Amino acid sequence: MNGYGRWTAFREAGLWIGAIPMLAPVYLVLVTTLRRPDDPAGSALAPPSGPTLGNVRRAWSEAGGDTVSFSQALFNSVLTTCAVVLLLIAIAAPAGYALARRGSRLSGLLFGLFTLALIMPIQLGMIPVYAFMAEAGLTGTRAGLILVYTGLQMPLAVFLYTGFFRGMPTAYEEAARVDGARPLRVFAQIMFPLVRPATGVVATLTGLFVWNDFFVALVFTDGTDKVTLPVAVYSFVGRFTADWPLIFAAALIAAGPVVALFALAQRSVMKGFTSTLHG
Repeated sequence: MNGYGRWTAFREAGLWIGAIPMLAPVYLVLVTTLRRPDDPAGSALAPPSGPTLGNVRRAWSEAGGDTVSFSQALFNSVLTTCAVVLLLIAIAAPAGYALARRGSRLSGLLFGLFTLALIMPIQLGMIPVYAFMAEAGLTGTRAGLILVYTGLQMPLAVFLYTGFFRGMPTAYEEAARVDGARPLRVFAQIMFPLVRPATGVVATLTGLFVWNDFFVALVFTDGTDKVTLPVAVYSFVGRFTADWPLIFAAALIAAGPVVALFALAQRSVMKGFTSTLHG
């Protein structure tokens, strides 16, 4: 309304200065990815003398080594991430609704346990989980990896859904019950559609964790053709050397689907975060 003034310019300059620490790694990845092998050694931040996409092509064809191709690792990551997100929504949404609407001591205790699980390090329970999965014959399989990720992310999903349902008025449910709707129908047709922003937040946070996770995928699928993208990228790291141009090129390819998805759905994602924080 008042035009572009000094205060607006000052705020924009502050935003650009604050963005430098976040943009610098992106610039480093792009510069290293486009650098030729025969480029003269110099500053890592210097732009390449002759940009090339050869590192991207090599990363696509060589990542994963002899065990799995990059395309197979990409398929494993997509399948695992989608399956985990769908399972989390299907289980955590009704669980969060039940915890939010039941005021019993048991509900409070269960919610406290889910909250406690949020601060527990993943590595703490990895040995017993691996022993159990090995006994069940699920190590080195997609089903086993999906189950482990679902269990690890369930506390976060239940915590978010419970908090969102607690902030919603009960008038919608009471009106539906007056009309004769059963509890399952009330949840499926009335309450669950109302928590669409929370579902977006759960899908975003858990999906990013599963897509980017290296440790769990390495423990449960290393040496098989079920490895995900982070483990496939790790194939460029040797015992004494690391091929950084190929590592950065593979990381750039791996980040591509996530960046594209966020670019298409950024309004919905940001709306979900805002609604959850103020809900």
